[in-house]
Amino acid sequence: MLPYLIIGAVVLIGIMLFMNKSKEQSFKNISVEELSDLMKKEKPTLIDVRTKREIAQGVIGKPLEIELGPTMQQKFSTLDKNKKYILYCRSGRRSAMASGVMSKLGFADVHNLVGGYLAWQNK
Repeated sequence: MLPYLIIGAVVLIGIMLFMNKSKEQSFKNISVEELSDLMKKEKPTLIDVRTKREIAQGVIGKPLEIELGPTMQQKFSTLDKNKKYILYCRSGRRSAMASGVMSKLGFADVHNLVGGYLAWQNK
């Protein structure tokens, strides 16, 4: 009986991992050049997920400020899921995590700025 339970648990874990894997990264990574083009053609909503201290050093456009942290999901839930969002942080890592959260919450058009604010500054 025990071997069957172990096999069943392994199969169940495998199915859960496969289903979770299929939902990964449903956002798009974009370059600084792509962001520049989007900002000229459209009016995407920018979201800066950096700390207040980092934001004080400068921003891209007029972003919403939603720091990566425990209240982030709650703040995302107040946004329109049908708009285009571009997230950025200092280097692109935190914004990639936040982009993943937005995607899993059902946002359809989410983009992460590769290289973040540092890349934008150095363009």
